[in-house]
Amino acid sequence: MTNQDHNPSTPWGLLSAKALIYVAIGVFIFAFSGSFTAVSGSILAGLFMLAGVFQLLFSRRNKSTDTSNIWGLMYGFSDIGFGIAILIYSLGDSDSIVQTLAFWALLYAILQSVQAMYSFIAARGGTSAPLKSMLTHGITVLVSGGMSYVLLTFATGFNESMHLSGLFTIGLGVLLFVLIQLMRAQKANETEHSVG
Repeated sequence: MTNQDHNPSTPWGLLSAKALIYVAIGVFIFAFSGSFTAVSGSILAGLFMLAGVFQLLFSRRNKSTDTSNIWGLMYGFSDIGFGIAILIYSLGDSDSIVQTLAFWALLYAILQSVQAMYSFIAARGGTSAPLKSMLTHGITVLVSGGMSYVLLTFATGFNESMHLSGLFTIGLGVLLFVLIQLMRAQKANETEHSVG
């Protein structure tokens, strides 16, 4: 029973796969924004849904080590839901895909900011707040919020807007990789203190 409680095998690979999919989404958008079709829209939707599935699998497998996995579930369902919306819009109005990506980025920014505030409040009872993690969350909020703002305010056409979406999404994937490394280091530090 004790070994299960201190199980160090957190499924980081699942979360890393999601980050890699975000980068792939950005590259795909950037590469195919000039020739966007219903097929490429379906592929984009599939990538978003796949990212959501990996997030939900991570949250489910990580339940024993993380008592507050509500954030992971929200990110997972968000990716799947917006993937379904992109799939529907890919069959018709392509401009709606840009707006869908903008609202996805807005929700992502809101979830990141609330999660960061929640983490900061929870960490105040400990020895110190994880400053690097807070800064990374803050940069993620700026990137995703910036993506939403640019797409909703300065949309100059489908191709240009999609190019911007690709760059921002690549940035979000890279930032997720950074957060994973910070979480791994924090988890290893907590395990070391609990053993010592």
